[in-house]
Amino acid sequence: MAMPQFESNSARSWLQPMPIAWLTVESAETGSVLESASSFYNWASDGGLTTPSAEATTTTTTLTTTTTTPTADSSESLACSAPCAGQAKGHLQRSQRHAPSLALGLCTDCLVARSIRERGEAVIHTATWQHRHRIQRALTGDPVEVVLPEDLRPAQGVSVQRLAAAPVAFSCKLLQELSVGDDRVAFIFSVVGIHVDGALVVDGYIDSQALQAIAACEPTGSLMIAAREEHVMPFPAEKDAAGCWIVAGSEPMIPRTGAHLREDLVYEPPRLPCLPHNPLKALVVPRPIGWISTRGEFGDNLSPYSFFGYLAPDVVFFGAGGVHVDGGEKDAVRDARSSGVFCVNMVPWKLRVAMNASAAEAPHGVDEFSLPTAAGHDSDDIMLEKASCEHIDAPRVGNSPMHLECKVLEIIALTEDQDVVVVGRIVHAAGSADGAIAARGGYFNYFRMSEEHVFSSTNNS
Repeated sequence: MAMPQFESNSARSWLQPMPIAWLTVESAETGSVLESASSFYNWASDGGLTTPSAEATTTTTTLTTTTTTPTADSSESLACSAPCAGQAKGHLQRSQRHAPSLALGLCTDCLVARSIRERGEAVIHTATWQHRHRIQRALTGDPVEVVLPEDLRPAQGVSVQRLAAAPVAFSCKLLQELSVGDDRVAFIFSVVGIHVDGALVVDGYIDSQALQAIAACEPTGSLMIAAREEHVMPFPAEKDAAGCWIVAGSEPMIPRTGAHLREDLVYEPPRLPCLPHNPLKALVVPRPIGWISTRGEFGDNLSPYSFFGYLAPDVVFFGAGGVHVDGGEKDAVRDARSSGVFCVNMVPWKLRVAMNASAAEAPHGVDEFSLPTAAGHDSDDIMLEKASCEHIDAPRVGNSPMHLECKVLEIIALTEDQDVVVVGRIVHAAGSADGAIAARGGYFNYFRMSEEHVFSSTNNS
């Protein structure tokens, strides 16, 4: 399957970065654990809300941790029975509705895909700088690598084992399989266990500098990109006296200098760990931002989604969680369902504030292309140009350097609470990915990603 043809002379025409699923599966055909990788991957849902629930304020959460140097036969663990941060007296317990989910694209009949169907399980690891050469070999490996027993450790909640060298592991059970075209298939997984190296957890937060995550710039991973330049930018949540949304700018992230966990962090969703905030989104970074524009009965809509990625060279998806502020489906989902189309706009770094403004929980009928915002930003940072798509009935961001026009293939309901995945085929692509772009990290964090962060995985750069 060929990648979509862009109306551009740029060789860098993918929406970078492409998160990498570095995975292990157990094959009945070979009787061994196999190591592979795919850059068609990202979160599909985060497992529900992490806002306070109406449960008792005195409830505590137990967190299981394991030693940082476990052996294959070690089951030693210790428990933390103290109240989670934010759950002290006067605060309510956070909750999740269901286990989070991941989406993964593979060749239909490859050995890894057959093994997933056979066992209904996989373990997916976060790709890191330390293991870049190994991961690149896994991306292009044919046949896939067989993992030696001494390089494996038990995984939480599944029988497939995890890689001992990987700092983050997601234990996954298969929820659904979807054909996305010639010889391509998408798997939707429920995450039933999470294992994090304790050295990554600093003062209760995932430290991105310690994680040193990487992503692919294109499917084979011959060029990769490192998540190094991190910024903080809170979501718009308040309006000023004139009714304009107060939109914060971005500030460079101050390195975390506190103490890290002495034991590994291990937990089983939907339970949350004993930390100030859910670490989930900080464990798959950098994530591309799908700036989704649609047209529907309430008008035009523009919203950013970092649960976005490719499932095949010409197939993309975005995951939308929860309900609209006015009730019902999010605008992007409702519009895509009714119109059958949507547009993905790339977020250049210079439009990061405008992208953040479009994340405001605005009522139906508010056009995020012209959302009223409080003064305090340069016009280039906040002003958007609306243009028309060429092949679908949807608006696009005219001053975004690249966009993908898509027709809906499938809308997958993950839960009864309107967490869904919208899958679309690219019918037209235009622009260039040259220049710095914005990508998502965990919490309120973003990465600035540009040419200086790109490296070749085939050399020691």
